[in-house]
Amino acid sequence: MEQPIPTPPKDQEQREIFARVWQRVMAGREAACPLPWGQAPEAQAAPEEQAAPEAPQPDQPDRPGPAPEAAASQPEGEAQPALPVLRAPGRPRSDFPQPAGVLGPGCEESVPLLQSLIRRELADGREYQTLARRAGGQPGRVLAALAGEKKRRAKALSAACFLITGARYWPEGTPCPPVTSYLGTLRRRFHREQEAMAAYLAGAEATEDPCLRALFQDHAQGSWDQACRLRALVEMY
Repeated sequence: MEQPIPTPPKDQEQREIFARVWQRVMAGREAACPLPWGQAPEAQAAPEEQAAPEAPQPDQPDRPGPAPEAAASQPEGEAQPALPVLRAPGRPRSDFPQPAGVLGPGCEESVPLLQSLIRRELADGREYQTLARRAGGQPGRVLAALAGEKKRRAKALSAACFLITGARYWPEGTPCPPVTSYLGTLRRRFHREQEAMAAYLAGAEATEDPCLRALFQDHAQGSWDQACRLRALVEMY
């Protein structure tokens, strides 16, 4: 049961005592105080002083100026040093052939061998063409492919010879031995491919030119591959 709200005294001093007691005992219910002036004197504190308005700031530029330290370290009229230009590192020197004169005058001692190999490849290609027409069927297609490889190999050798000497070497009328026996010609061609492989390997060992050495080694591998295909043709009979 709620207690009746006491009637506040009429005397000013007693009114202040009443208000202080009410504020201490009835905390949280200050709005229910029956005093005609509302809350207790402590609650009627003077309103907080309003903050003094800030003094108007002068118009600032759109962009901030340099810091004082930076401005002091940059004398007037002195140009700023240019930043170094970073460039991509060059390719390592080891990526390029070290010997001077690649496929140049320094390879002239290999020219006679190149010309001999060109004549050999052209003659072998014509012989393979003759065998292809005689064999026909699947063996004929294999021999025709060998003839095409011989011509491409001769062109690569001729290009190397031209880069070294400046003159194109391509003999047209290179003769080939007559085909008297099909199997006998396949046997002879098998041994000739082994001889060509040995000649290419010898040329690779004799030269110091990296491009010419790689060319000889590649053609030596090609000669061995052709010898293996010839052996497979002989095994068909």
